Amino acid sequence: MHIAFKFRYIHDNGLFIRLLHRIDELSDTTLSLYNEGTEYRVEALGDQITLELVAEKISKLIPQSLFLHDYKIEEIHGEEKSENGKILLPDNQTSFQIPYCPECQESVVKTLNPFKPCSVCGFSEKSLAMEDLSTFTGIKAPTEETFFIELANVLSEKGELTLPTYNGVRRFSLLNSKEQPSDGILFCDPSDISDKLLITQGELDALMMVEKPTVRLKAKLMFRVEYELNKPFYSVFFADDKITLALSTALKNKGIDAVYCDHVSTLRVATALDEHLIVSTGRDMLPWSIPAHLKTPSFCEYSNFQAYGDANELQLAEELDLNNKPTILYVANDASSNNESSSVNNAIHFEPAHAAQRSIVLEHTLEGEALCGIHFSREHRSHIFSYSEKIGYTPMVLFSAEKLIQPRDMLEAIETMDEGGMRLVQNFKNAFPQRYEKIAQTEFKVHTELSNLSKLWSIAAVFIGLYEGDDALISCEMLEATAIEFGGKSGPRIDYKIMSTEEGYQLDLRLAIRSAMSFKLAGLDDYLLSFGFIDSLADFIAQQAEDSDANIGINGVTLSGSLFENRQLLMRTYNALSVNYPIYRNERLSIDGANVALGAITLGSE
Repeated sequence: MHIAFKFRYIHDNGLFIRLLHRIDELSDTTLSLYNEGTEYRVEALGDQITLELVAEKISKLIPQSLFLHDYKIEEIHGEEKSENGKILLPDNQTSFQIPYCPECQESVVKTLNPFKPCSVCGFSEKSLAMEDLSTFTGIKAPTEETFFIELANVLSEKGELTLPTYNGVRRFSLLNSKEQPSDGILFCDPSDISDKLLITQGELDALMMVEKPTVRLKAKLMFRVEYELNKPFYSVFFADDKITLALSTALKNKGIDAVYCDHVSTLRVATALDEHLIVSTGRDMLPWSIPAHLKTPSFCEYSNFQAYGDANELQLAEELDLNNKPTILYVANDASSNNESSSVNNAIHFEPAHAAQRSIVLEHTLEGEALCGIHFSREHRSHIFSYSEKIGYTPMVLFSAEKLIQPRDMLEAIETMDEGGMRLVQNFKNAFPQRYEKIAQTEFKVHTELSNLSKLWSIAAVFIGLYEGDDALISCEMLEATAIEFGGKSGPRIDYKIMSTEEGYQLDLRLAIRSAMSFKLAGLDDYLLSFGFIDSLADFIAQQAEDSDANIGINGVTLSGSLFENRQLLMRTYNALSVNYPIYRNERLSIDGANVALGAITLGSE
């Protein structure tokens, strides 16, 4: 019997080449390894028992990954021939920076020895040894196992520990100690996580992926009360390097389920309905380059990412060395006026939402397709638009209401709309006099530079009574966190409606808050009302896609922007759209920031 194990792995970090060679090394059967682009294949020839052993080895060593998009087994018949060329060994000098492979994970968990070299995951650029950790901590031990057991004892007794890891010198502390602003929550016992946090199976799967990303999660009530966890969400992750894994295993064996930990990975993902979105990039994801043919060298810097393109390739990194190459500069429309690049004479200004869609077009090879674009960013300007080759970009819904920044501004805006608005505000004041005074007095002083959708949710949280502080971002997250605890399938209809202005069709934020005030007067609870803001937005998205289809006949919808980190918004949007349209989003790039920088420099080549 002749079978092929086929994989589609879209990352170019060489992980699959290394994995397949490792499988070949460990196999008692001669394997044939092939690769073409993102397609990888292992072929094996033998009887059923032999092939079952190969399949068992592959299933054990191939990890879950953000970038493994397909996996199947097929029988190869005698007349079939392999179309691809045999893969080559990777360059031994290549820096491998995945946290650890499944083989290393099993070894570290069993032995608490994180220093064993590995040809698959390797080490970061800074190599560490047992002597380095002993010198730093002052703890001497005869074996790695006893060393990490002693570290767990120190952390348990003193409440805090600092330790060099492959992700830098980290501070670990017990959850009953004071949390630092840079801390995330490191879970030592994955089997216990659903008892402590509101988490879906998809989010748990994401945490267990080989890249070890962080996921934004809310603590359950008992967990919050036990450790005074007051934030709406926490960045939660599993051990993301072998030293951290050895320590967390020792802590788990000691009965400690979770600890605070700094140097949290910047790789953050969101997940819903088996869809995993990269919210922000992490190590070993950049720099990235792909073939391209731009007529004029172009450069863009956006949200701390830089992109450059010329006749040969597109490059994306956190910092590029262009050696003073002359380029056309692309500057976002929402760039600050004091930004130096915004005043350059030859700069081309662009809409970030258009650039985000262009990056999706590049990733999915959608050139020439008519598309509806949904770009909902947490920090940058959101936008709904359509695109076709004949017409170009057509704005459908703009999100700009700069004057409505503070909750009290919204009170005044609703009161002056019409007679009905005046009565509504008065009735609200009569029914909730203390809440009315809180709204009038609340002033956001922190994170005021949010997108208008985020501002809307921030103001809504104050009107509902979920937040009384001065941080707009936390207020926004309070509404999201409250909505997550709603267990129903639909919420009240919050009015997401558009109005015609001189600039174009704008979302009228006043109507959304006005409808929320009416539901509050009707006695709806906070959980249902919070969920309504998310549920109704998904329905609004679906309606805009239908309008776009009626106008230009779209071939699909693109989703981008960090607001889709909200699990419920992502899930409801997919449910509302997928019945009628293919949905496309970034797979190799983050959904906000990096995708905009890369897409911007190709906007002249539609």
